Amino acid sequence: MANISIHGRVIDERGAGIAGLTVRALDFDPVFSEDDVLGVGKTEGDGTFLISYSPDAYRTWKVDRNPDLVAQIFGPIHADPALFGTRLLHETKEAKDVTDSNHEVGTITIHRNNIEGWLVTHTTLNPAVGEPVALYHHNRITHLIDGAKMFPEVTSAAEGATESINLMTLFFDVDNGFLTKFKSSFDPLNPPATGCKQAAETTLEEVLKNKGGKPVNVLVTNLPLSAEDTVTEVAEFFAQTPGVRTNAYNKGFALLHAKAIVVDGDHAILMGSPLKQYYFSDSRHAIRDARHKGSLMHDVNTDLKGPAVSHIEKTFASIWNATGKPMLIPPPKTFPDLPVTPDGDVTSVQVLRTLPGGSIKRVNPSDEDLPYGETGILEAYERAIANAQRYIYIENQYFTSPEIVDALIARMKDLTKPRLQIILVLNLRPDLPGYPDRQIDNVNQLRLAAKTGGHHLGVYTLWSRSEKAGSGGAGNPRRYDVMPVYVHSKLAIIDDVWATVGSANLDGTSLNYHEIGLIVGGALLDRLIDKAKLTNDPGKFLWELFWYLFFFVFKQILFDLKTLVILLFVAYKLIFDFKETLETIRETLGDVADIPQLVRDMYTRTARHAVPSRSRQPSRSVELNLVMYSGIAGLPENGVVRSLREALWQEHLGLASLPDNLKTMPAEPSPMTWVAEWEHAAAHHVDAIKNEQAPPADHAPHLLPWKPETDPKEYLVALKIRTSSLRSKAQKFDFGTCKVDDKKSLLPWPII
Repeated sequence: MANISIHGRVIDERGAGIAGLTVRALDFDPVFSEDDVLGVGKTEGDGTFLISYSPDAYRTWKVDRNPDLVAQIFGPIHADPALFGTRLLHETKEAKDVTDSNHEVGTITIHRNNIEGWLVTHTTLNPAVGEPVALYHHNRITHLIDGAKMFPEVTSAAEGATESINLMTLFFDVDNGFLTKFKSSFDPLNPPATGCKQAAETTLEEVLKNKGGKPVNVLVTNLPLSAEDTVTEVAEFFAQTPGVRTNAYNKGFALLHAKAIVVDGDHAILMGSPLKQYYFSDSRHAIRDARHKGSLMHDVNTDLKGPAVSHIEKTFASIWNATGKPMLIPPPKTFPDLPVTPDGDVTSVQVLRTLPGGSIKRVNPSDEDLPYGETGILEAYERAIANAQRYIYIENQYFTSPEIVDALIARMKDLTKPRLQIILVLNLRPDLPGYPDRQIDNVNQLRLAAKTGGHHLGVYTLWSRSEKAGSGGAGNPRRYDVMPVYVHSKLAIIDDVWATVGSANLDGTSLNYHEIGLIVGGALLDRLIDKAKLTNDPGKFLWELFWYLFFFVFKQILFDLKTLVILLFVAYKLIFDFKETLETIRETLGDVADIPQLVRDMYTRTARHAVPSRSRQPSRSVELNLVMYSGIAGLPENGVVRSLREALWQEHLGLASLPDNLKTMPAEPSPMTWVAEWEHAAAHHVDAIKNEQAPPADHAPHLLPWKPETDPKEYLVALKIRTSSLRSKAQKFDFGTCKVDDKKSLLPWPII
């Protein structure tokens, strides 16, 4: 008989059945690495479930095929039959070629703490346990908003190190004039025409080189299939420096995206930005600032002192060990119990990570052993969104994760909870192919859900405005340039009781699995559109399209341009010397990426979370986030979360200080009008730009309403703002020559 149903039971840690959990029956498609949903249901009062479906649901490719069945359990609990859980709690092991008409998955134990509450427990890894992971108390937090605050603090922390320094980052721009700390006398808005290099007090690379043999470990990575080679540059720069060891993390598409420095085992700074001059921007995001090298970046970083530092250092050692080079995890230091006060900077935190499976293995007894990786950051977001009572504030570089969108929509559909104020700060055009259109789709879904459920949703972008050079003279009215500020931050704040900051974007790469299909498909579409714009000759376009597609397969999907040229030469030599050619291929590709791992990554089934039931985990990047708590989950109230929101909103709204109605949440059940306040500020900023009103003296950036446009010029047109003032590139100052490059536009990207 053909299989037509799946059944089982879900119980808690005391053996009682759990009602109201969502259950999905899946068939793992044999042709595509996707999950075919056969049916969805809920657990009954005693925890049992039965999901029925037609054999036609799994016989798309073969009429007599038997399904490969998996049951997934989702929370939270919903008594309303119309509401379904979206956070994965457990996934059963795949049952292949099932012939039973009613397949039994048995009894599944899920601890109640894995279903309810704010604290992350790594539910899918340990469904029966329910203990909070990496939870540390009495940590002092300092928010470092934007690179102009972060880079000097990182440099100073390294200067003050007396025992050790562990640094991991995506990029480290060494030996290229990267300045990280300036003298207080330096005015970045009016740099000197001569002797400008004397403006730098010191640089991070100089500090690391001059630690007198003290242990300094630098861990970097290259972007997969990129021609930029940070790994080699860093290794060569520090090669002759006593005490400095360098290393590279290279695991297919699993990028080392976490960025942190740990000093002496008791002080850490979690960085959102790589170590490049382009990220050196302050809260003014002035177009004419000598320090930012022509780009405007907004980011948020966290300075941490306390017991949680030990977990960050453990993470560093685990990633280092994953490269095959040994490093012992140092024992944690002891810290005093700093007092926690309602307005203070001491709080309880969880150190959460996204980690790929199969790379972090135990070598020494103290090492971590994580065969399935971790997806704790996604779990934190899903829990917090489901528990939100008053507001959700998110600003992020990318907003493409379907799990985050599902969580937000599910919360808005739950009419048993209060209506929400939801504020998103996003980029107009995220910088990865496919992401802009996906972001528009996601925002439109949220707008519909908010309207249907009576919630208030506001979405915004950040812009800078500075007076044009030479304007405002006698008889010459003042004119102003406008330019988008790129949102590079990765943070969320909920109800003034929960916040997370770190390296994780809200996309699959950072949370659970690489969205390779989205990126490759988006890249192909973007390039085809660009080509079509360059010619009015259909025949010529089709001929160029043929050759473009040919090269695209090799360059865009598999290799960077440098490697492609080498491989063309290798292919020629293959005819004459097979053995020598194979060795050349091996050496060439070994410098670029772990090619076998890349191939495995591309053909691994996606997963919502790290799950032990899978023999192979999908590729995901290495990420590191801090989650801060105030007055929830039995943890004491403090001022850490609230102070972060206040600092960010002052910057974005262009206010010297927040008014009382934005500073403190109104007491329940008083209605909140925060989205309305943001809408008013955005409308005011639009009018100011239209009417050429002078920006604030501190060059505060402008908050503008988000529009479903991906081109800055078309966006301004949609707001009825003149586009003649638009810049795509800020003023660039060269500290080598003390000269200014004031080109307004970037050169167009190459098509191939």
